[in-house]
Amino acid sequence: MLKKLLLAYLLLLTSFYTQAQLIASPKKKAEQKIEDNPKNEGKTKIEKKDETNSVPSIYYLGESLAVQANTQLKAGEIKNADSLIRLSIKTYPTKMVYEYVKSLYSMSDVVSANNIMKLVYQQLDSLPNNKVYVPSQLPSTSNEGKPIYPVIPISTTRAKINFSGQELFINNEFGDFKNMIKILEKLASFEIEFTGDKFNVDVEFISVQNSKWSLSVAKKEFAKAIEQIQQIPSSQNMPDVLRNMYLLEIYIQTNDYENAKKYINKLNWPYNSLKDMYEFKILANQGKNEEALKSFKKYQNSLKRAFPNGNISNDNYYSLAIIDINNKMYQQALTKLDSARFHKTMVGTEEKILSPERWKSYKLMGDAYTGLEQFEKAKDNYTIALLIYPEFEPAKEAMAKLETIIASNVSTDKTAPLINLLEPAPKRGLKITTSSSLVLLKGFAKDISGIKEVSINNKLVFAQKLGDFWGEIPLIEGINQISISATDMAGNKATQVFEVERLNPKQIIAGGAEAIQPVSIKAGRNYCLLIGAQNYSDANIPSLSNPIADAVKLKMILKSTYNFSDENVIQLFNPGTDDVKRQLLELTAQLQPEDNLLIFYAGHGIWVEKEKKGYWLMTDAKRNDVNTWLPNKTVLDLVAKIPSRHTLLITDACFSGSVFKTRGLNDAAPKPIQEMEEKISRIAITSGNDTEVPDESIFMKYLIKALNNNKEKYLTAQKMFINQILEAVMTESKTEPRYGTLELAGHVGGDFIFTKK
Repeated sequence: MLKKLLLAYLLLLTSFYTQAQLIASPKKKAEQKIEDNPKNEGKTKIEKKDETNSVPSIYYLGESLAVQANTQLKAGEIKNADSLIRLSIKTYPTKMVYEYVKSLYSMSDVVSANNIMKLVYQQLDSLPNNKVYVPSQLPSTSNEGKPIYPVIPISTTRAKINFSGQELFINNEFGDFKNMIKILEKLASFEIEFTGDKFNVDVEFISVQNSKWSLSVAKKEFAKAIEQIQQIPSSQNMPDVLRNMYLLEIYIQTNDYENAKKYINKLNWPYNSLKDMYEFKILANQGKNEEALKSFKKYQNSLKRAFPNGNISNDNYYSLAIIDINNKMYQQALTKLDSARFHKTMVGTEEKILSPERWKSYKLMGDAYTGLEQFEKAKDNYTIALLIYPEFEPAKEAMAKLETIIASNVSTDKTAPLINLLEPAPKRGLKITTSSSLVLLKGFAKDISGIKEVSINNKLVFAQKLGDFWGEIPLIEGINQISISATDMAGNKATQVFEVERLNPKQIIAGGAEAIQPVSIKAGRNYCLLIGAQNYSDANIPSLSNPIADAVKLKMILKSTYNFSDENVIQLFNPGTDDVKRQLLELTAQLQPEDNLLIFYAGHGIWVEKEKKGYWLMTDAKRNDVNTWLPNKTVLDLVAKIPSRHTLLITDACFSGSVFKTRGLNDAAPKPIQEMEEKISRIAITSGNDTEVPDESIFMKYLIKALNNNKEKYLTAQKMFINQILEAVMTESKTEPRYGTLELAGHVGGDFIFTKK
């Protein structure tokens, strides 16, 4: 809801601009030119176009340094970027710093973003005369239809409010609920006198006022929020239409639809489209599906009249998904919820995703999967919602209800699972034209109470709770009987017998029998999850220097040289433990069985000898509290759920060898690329076994070198490790890097293949 209220606030500022009296010609600001000598020692040359400009040159220098820092950050030069942004803030704190902060948020590096913003506030207090130069939040003139925001002096307190507002908008695009609360608390703590009047807006004053009632809403103190809104006098700062919209949103959130309708009736011309939209949302929430759809159609028509190029907003996709769930059209609901989360729309001159609060979308996805009786997926989505917002009561209630449904199904289920064999495809004859003595069998077992285990020819194989199973079995020449058994959580067992014929090479060459191939593998996409834990909050855990820079180097080469597109490279820099769990669960829902996944982790690792367990330490870990560490077992369980064809885990951390099922290389010669691509792989490469590794990583040096110097179209992870990493790292350091298969994650015998563009 707060996103919508903030958007309404932006629209209010836009309306102030249209009402503003334009002045003649703006003062021209100084231009700066940064010239680098051959040794990259920056020299700064300041050229003023207008000596009458009262804005100090040092302001523009600070702004220029922030622009350079952001450019360096996006290019992967993390250390240079960090040095430049700190120099920028020290030179002069400008709002351009927040473009850098926005880039950090896009990398999920909230820790570094918060540290940079703290530096800004500290530097503001050091400026003389209680005067800070900032771009005005309201334009004073325009140039060819584009608004111009002059740089003006304001007090230090107002500058802090101004900058905190930037922080809030960025967090609402990228951040989380906990961080939003902290920013609102900071904004609400400021006290300033109102300097506007009924004709002139006081932007900082209304920002503080809005933060107070927004904080009350976030804390679910709705009565207090309503009182705070009603106490703000009507003015340019709080026109009645905006007050009515704020109150309307609160009443909708509290399901007080009677009061909500009272405020809807106050939205007359020129706000008819808003009136139709709110009626649609209320009717959808009330379960009045047909009436809601009529209101939505009416809203669309009025919207098209006002905005011919307009389209459905993410928030409306969310409400349409509610109607689909009410109508038990669960698959359609999931499609609309994808649009609610990812659909981009134009806001000003930028494409942005203005989606409903993420935790609400994931909760509703859980409801859709519950309706489809895909309970494991439902549980995953409820879990994601609670990892984002732990106190979200609807998700808690839905999870409790789901557990009751599952328990009831287990106690009453008397039906055996249904077994479907996917590879090789039964309808295609099941004749395997290969001289290989092994074949991959992949299938799906479905049951209302969930799948406990699957066996092929009485041997347990890897099976996910969702029902996917796979395993490799030996074949003899001629007819092979394959018996697949699946047992559900209630103990019911089903068995199906298939026949697979393995032809000997002479039969294949002579064409003595029809050659039916295994199913072909659909081309998949390559995904990469980069996790860098560097700046630890606990003083007892030393922060590291290189994990994020190493992760970015890997990202740059994967994008430039190999088949990894930018939108499929996910960055988690300085994450907390819950952030990693959430992202792995999101990948479980996002990836398809034909996709490939590379996971990279750099950060602290720890081994507990007594428990024989290894852990990753995220940045919120506490050295003396094992409950704050991320067990390798949890990581492996989450990785095992991801349905990718090939998964490669690369870890550069101490004691990282505990992720393995096997600790050494397979003595067999590497198989042809085609066979490796057909099979399912779960591989790990680590910088060391159960030992400590240095912060200045020799392992990363040779990993990047191997990928950079590779001349082959197809490079397997095993070949890269043997030829380029193992001996080189052991020669240059005391650590022994390892290669092996992930424990209990479903490895069959393939390998991760790096494919060059």
